[in-house]
Amino acid sequence: MSRRKSLFRIVAEPIVVACLLALAVRAVARIYSVPSASMSPTLWPGDHIVVTRYLSDRPGRGDVVVFHHPAGSELTVKRVVAIPGDLVEGRDGQLRVSGRVLHEPYASVAGTMHIPPRLVPAGHLFVLGDNRSDSWDSRHWGPLPDSLVVGRARVVLWSSRPSGSATIVRADAVSNGAPAKPARFGRTFKWIE
Repeated sequence: MSRRKSLFRIVAEPIVVACLLALAVRAVARIYSVPSASMSPTLWPGDHIVVTRYLSDRPGRGDVVVFHHPAGSELTVKRVVAIPGDLVEGRDGQLRVSGRVLHEPYASVAGTMHIPPRLVPAGHLFVLGDNRSDSWDSRHWGPLPDSLVVGRARVVLWSSRPSGSATIVRADAVSNGAPAKPARFGRTFKWIE
């Protein structure tokens, strides 16, 4: 009896294993493209980000999350600044969460516009773009239901300059579109903090 594999098994086994691994990775992580500067300087237009689902944990303060926009179906990326039970307020150019000034080294614009005090209800998050002057976020449409969160942005996989011909429906949406050119190698494998 010969121990040699048939040609079919030699070809089929690696293909089946690759398909199973691809399905497993796809169940946990996705890749999205960032089309706007609403999260600048953390994320740039043309960044392709790896997003992982929240499995056992919940979004926390400081997490950069991708979610379905409450007013539509497009995907959006923002930073969680307050979680359920937090009192969020913006005054005197500072963001306050539960009475404490939030240190925001990631924010590109000094100061935060006025945000009247509001309690983040259970099952919701308060999200803001890092580029406060160019972001449509919880200041405009209120706390985000956490059921709309797709996952947490973990790493910039690669980055490319956005093409001028791309049509962007909303300035702060996340795109699943074709990659733009040319690549910005300095941003490749950049962890998102």
